[in-house]
Amino acid sequence: MIELAAEIRDKFPVAAADGDAFDRVMALDGKIYRAKEGRRTLRFEYGGEHYFAKIHTGIGWQEVMKNLASFRLPVTDASREWKAVEVLERVGVDTVGIVGKGCRGWHPAKKESFVIMRALNELVEVEDFLKELGGLKGKMRLALKRKIVRKVAEAARRMHGAGMNHRDFYLCHFHILERDWSDWSPDEDFRLPLIDLHRAQMRGTVPRRWLAKDLGALLFSALDCGVTDRDLVAFLRVYLGTDWKKKLSDEAGLWQAVGKRAQKFYRRHRGEDAVFPGVFQRLR
Repeated sequence: MIELAAEIRDKFPVAAADGDAFDRVMALDGKIYRAKEGRRTLRFEYGGEHYFAKIHTGIGWQEVMKNLASFRLPVTDASREWKAVEVLERVGVDTVGIVGKGCRGWHPAKKESFVIMRALNELVEVEDFLKELGGLKGKMRLALKRKIVRKVAEAARRMHGAGMNHRDFYLCHFHILERDWSDWSPDEDFRLPLIDLHRAQMRGTVPRRWLAKDLGALLFSALDCGVTDRDLVAFLRVYLGTDWKKKLSDEAGLWQAVGKRAQKFYRRHRGEDAVFPGVFQRLR
């Protein structure tokens, strides 16, 4: 199967001297951002617009068996990414725009597939942005930080509520616009698209261990970004709802697991113990 939006269809003719549309996508040239394990990610331009393509050429039996030996299902094609985008779009979470997708073959080690997305205007990783907050000071700086915290919490709430977990749920996978923030006002909205969805999992309900992994990764990535106890409370108010204190108490085991996961990440990547804001210190 292959589906191409009208805006890029002319770049990949159904029939051409150098192969059909699928072959032309698989042979696409552009600036390579990643090439690993039978998958390459590249950026290309067409019609004055920029796009990203993730092209899967088959991961091979060695990679399949390595994942299975670790009790993990291997990512064998691009379909998980476009299905994850569909879930996020359905529940109102900002993400990438899909303009092309395709898959052929059935062999898990040799399956070919692709997904093509519009390039984002939001280029700055939120993990980096939170450290400077556009150079704002005082009340405006706090207002912008809290708005970002609440938007991330709302995205997490909607994603998890839809039965989807990201598996790489770090702040760096939320992006924000690079602009002059000096004239920003708290009533002005902005996008925080969530990207890198190729490992996402979708079920009826997210199992607790995967919730802990997602939320632990998010907490870990926030610890060095100036996030305070009150920021975390702002997150919990949105993620858990108005009765957040009761839910936090009722699900203390989950949130203790979140803290342990964040601490594990921090030790692995920073080589020392993390200092948690108060709400998580009280749960330990």
